[in-house]
Amino acid sequence: MEYQNVKGTHDIILKEARYYQAIESLFISLAEIYGYNEFRTPIIEPTELFSRSKNDSSDMVRKQMYTFKDLADRSITLRPEGTASVARAIVNNKLHAEQDFPIKAYYLGPVFRYERPKAGTYRQFLQFGIENIGVDSEYADVETIILSYRALKMLGFQKLKLKINTLGDSESRENYKKALVKYFTPLIDKMCPDCQERLKLNPLRILDCKVPEDHELTKKAPRIKDYLTLSAAERFKKTTELLDEVGIPYEVDDTIVRGLDYYSHIVYEYEYISQSGLNVGALGGGGHYDNLVSEVGGPKLAGVGFAFGIERIYSLLKEEKLLPNLHAGFDFYVMPVGEACIKRAYIVADYLRMLGYKADAIIEKKSFKAMFRKAEKHEARFSVIIGENELKNNEVIIKNMDTQEQKTVKNTELKDYCDSLFNDHECHCHDEDCECHHKK
Repeated sequence: MEYQNVKGTHDIILKEARYYQAIESLFISLAEIYGYNEFRTPIIEPTELFSRSKNDSSDMVRKQMYTFKDLADRSITLRPEGTASVARAIVNNKLHAEQDFPIKAYYLGPVFRYERPKAGTYRQFLQFGIENIGVDSEYADVETIILSYRALKMLGFQKLKLKINTLGDSESRENYKKALVKYFTPLIDKMCPDCQERLKLNPLRILDCKVPEDHELTKKAPRIKDYLTLSAAERFKKTTELLDEVGIPYEVDDTIVRGLDYYSHIVYEYEYISQSGLNVGALGGGGHYDNLVSEVGGPKLAGVGFAFGIERIYSLLKEEKLLPNLHAGFDFYVMPVGEACIKRAYIVADYLRMLGYKADAIIEKKSFKAMFRKAEKHEARFSVIIGENELKNNEVIIKNMDTQEQKTVKNTELKDYCDSLFNDHECHCHDEDCECHHKK
């Protein structure tokens, strides 16, 4: 019987996996440059970590979580996002007690949301994110924007549109919610069932509704800028001034509320305009939060972060032909001419690997033509040919698969010659007794 993968999941294999690695490596490298440390949290968490309130209005909590009972009758959820898990890890490991703030974390791993699969969207997908926790400042907020903006630019997204908004402090939001209730109450019977529920739980969520008819009604709704406290308005002003100072363009969009209830002050999203001029929607985003750490059992610590879905990023890079040229093949493909040479080919391939090169050897008897077909299929840069003469004379023939130029090389000179072909080669031995002389 042939088994199919579960609906909404997908396999990431071969060359596609290498592209994922390239995207992930860029995010990780940039995060580490900014002083963020990796957090690896469990895929399963207590359901209460995400569903912290009966009045939570986010679609993620109300509709999209994979929740089940384990054998001990405990409610377990496959994590739908990474921020709450990072906050829990900080509290559980008492990192907040060290008072070494900010705590800077990045994470990368699968998250799970039950929603209708579509292009670039899956029920299990990879999410990269960062969290900056413990310092309540517009400087911390803007740092996450700088990092995320530069990461997207480095990936090749040029026509980015950064949209920002402020949700203000708690007093601002309470005043604004009252205004929204007053505005939407006479209209709510015409709106979707979700919005009718949102009006009771959190009217801010109505602004995020994607139903076209409801979206039209939100255009005339009150705007939060008219309900901000003086301190919240001043903070947003300082944030925009700082963005101007570092040269990151933005657009204030007061309909952005993000998808989770814990946000306050600045929230932001990145939209991408394709090379054909089409707005393809959000690449990802983030925002500030004040109460999340305390909600999961810790002290009251402010935080800010962002998250990107790797599948979404990859699909757009592919569609826009922005993926880098990756060489997925072997550096060297070792070919034994005759059964007597297989053992030597095997040993030479292993030696090349010890030098840090990607190498493989054919370990079965094949014709010369068939071996070269395999080398071409595996995109080998060089073939290493070992016949009876080479075996007897302790040498190999190295052939450039592009130019077809070849050279006979003594075994004792193999390392130096290979290194001369790859001037940027670095040793992977991590050994003080390493003989390849490419110390890092």
